[in-house]
Amino acid sequence: LTQCVVAGGKVLVASVDAHTLHALDAGDGCPVWSYVAGGRIDSAPTVTEGRVLFGSRDGWVYCLRAGDGALAWRYRAAPNEAWLTAFDRLESPWPVFGSVLVHDSVAYVSAGRSSFLDGGMVLYGLDVKTGTVIHRRHLEGPRPDIAKDVGQPYAMRGAKPDLFTFNGTSLSMGPREFKLDLSDHREFDPQGAENWTTSGAHLRSGSGLLDDTWHDRTFWTHGRAWPGRNVFQSAHIAPKTGQILVFDESTVYALKVFFHKHRMSPKHVPGGGYALIADAIGNEPGRNFRRAAPPQWKTLLPLRARGLMLAGDTLFLAGCRDAIPEDDPTAVYEGRTPAVLWAGSTSDGGRIAEQELDAPPVCDGMSAAGGRLYISGIDGT
Repeated sequence: LTQCVVAGGKVLVASVDAHTLHALDAGDGCPVWSYVAGGRIDSAPTVTEGRVLFGSRDGWVYCLRAGDGALAWRYRAAPNEAWLTAFDRLESPWPVFGSVLVHDSVAYVSAGRSSFLDGGMVLYGLDVKTGTVIHRRHLEGPRPDIAKDVGQPYAMRGAKPDLFTFNGTSLSMGPREFKLDLSDHREFDPQGAENWTTSGAHLRSGSGLLDDTWHDRTFWTHGRAWPGRNVFQSAHIAPKTGQILVFDESTVYALKVFFHKHRMSPKHVPGGGYALIADAIGNEPGRNFRRAAPPQWKTLLPLRARGLMLAGDTLFLAGCRDAIPEDDPTAVYEGRTPAVLWAGSTSDGGRIAEQELDAPPVCDGMSAAGGRLYISGIDGT
């Protein structure tokens, strides 16, 4: 499953590999309607103006009526109708992420896998009501002259897809920053140790916001700086950086899995707990992505939380307990040990309550709305 979206008395959640979007009653969970797309729906849909928008790995953008799930319009964002095999399924060479960013009735999506593959990527701004193209941008290359442009093993110009984020001024897709018409907001220099946005902070991930594999050199970060070359080795001490983040107007809360250091990489110690850290939202990283100021607070939790949610002055985390069975040492990492929902205070990270769960959530799989917490479990519930 994907994370849930709650709006208009309905819970909307996609069954990724079944290509199906489900609408459930928010009060009792009873099915209301469902819609089958032409490919995987890899992330939660977007609800706006009585409509439900989502992209699919078949290269199309879909818009449904929120009331009954009927198709209002769909648009083929892929440049051509073509197919390849990925994860044992047919997909377009130009897939579209499930989650669509909407601002001022314009839906922003990307189609493609890389600016260096299959003719590159296409970015769109579509009219929410009709699917009409308002903005379009083609990203291809640039390809270096390998006889001249040598000595750049850590960075390359170009683009790869990620979920769009918006900070009130500009759009961001990974390290790239765009104006609302999809023109460049600034030139990105991949060789810089840090690249600072001119429009303010963005939520970003070096490997993509949908990457749930949690390796030692991949992380989410919130700030004006894009992690440049070599700073991956400082992620364990950087502010507003972790495997998963939540934030409000004043504070960023980060769950750090790799907060030790082993030679050139951050390190995780099985059974050693997970760090939950609160930073002021203005605590930007200094040179080489290191801290310019200490955190507001830090606490260790015996919980491998795959879900993190901020609701008012309460933090909710859900996942498997950090216990390593001798006869099954990978169980906690594969979600096969007892799961728990944990609630803590935003003031100091102190425990408020906890409750056992039948299964841990999918990564980033919690939503809060109407005084309720909705959890998408790895068991399909």
